[in-house]
Amino acid sequence: MSEIPVHPRPRRLSDWINPMEARKVHSLIDKVYQRKNLEVAWERVRANRGSGGVDGISVADFAEQAGQHLDRLQAELRARTYQPQPVRQVSIPKVGKPGEFRKLGIPSIYDRVCQQALLNRLEPIFEPVFDEANFGYRRGRSTHDALRKIWKEIESGREWIVDADLKDFFGSVEHDKLLSLVAQRIADGRVLGLIKAMLKAGSFGKGRLFPSERGTPQGGVATPRTMLHTFRSVV
Repeated sequence: MSEIPVHPRPRRLSDWINPMEARKVHSLIDKVYQRKNLEVAWERVRANRGSGGVDGISVADFAEQAGQHLDRLQAELRARTYQPQPVRQVSIPKVGKPGEFRKLGIPSIYDRVCQQALLNRLEPIFEPVFDEANFGYRRGRSTHDALRKIWKEIESGREWIVDADLKDFFGSVEHDKLLSLVAQRIADGRVLGLIKAMLKAGSFGKGRLFPSERGTPQGGVATPRTMLHTFRSVV
């Protein structure tokens, strides 16, 4: 369900991402690897806890040498030598669907900090583009807010609620199309290259490495909340 727009919506995908041809952000990578931003990113990752990735390093392990890890990450991002590791592939049962499983890709803590640092800088750029009736993967919004919105619409006289889902959405996103949409607002090639590296990192499970030709793993920080929201906001 979506609110009735006050003004006509642009039809081209690029117009959704860059309405009125707003100025693109050209220099962003230096803000991503800014030490304070990396520290904030690490604190958010630590607060969210979660398990470690393919390198076996836990949040507690990372915390013991956090300063050294952040120094290394900052140096690699500045020198363009950072390379994300494959995500650890995990399957969890789907709620209410016996026998069906959802694949999660768990990045290493190191990569998760990098993703969070990237998200900290991308979120303010893309957040204004998202529809006011969109609640998924947005900071400060929850399913309870969505339910309140639905109830408000019902009280105002609405009679229909449409419930739809895109089959295998996370697993079918085309990388090139996603990057072209992000590039409508981000002109910093180093940031685009960083996003591409995250998308192409692959996954490791059952003793083998699986390449990432399309889609993005659920379980990371930046991919569903910002990069995939670029797609979902235009659907």
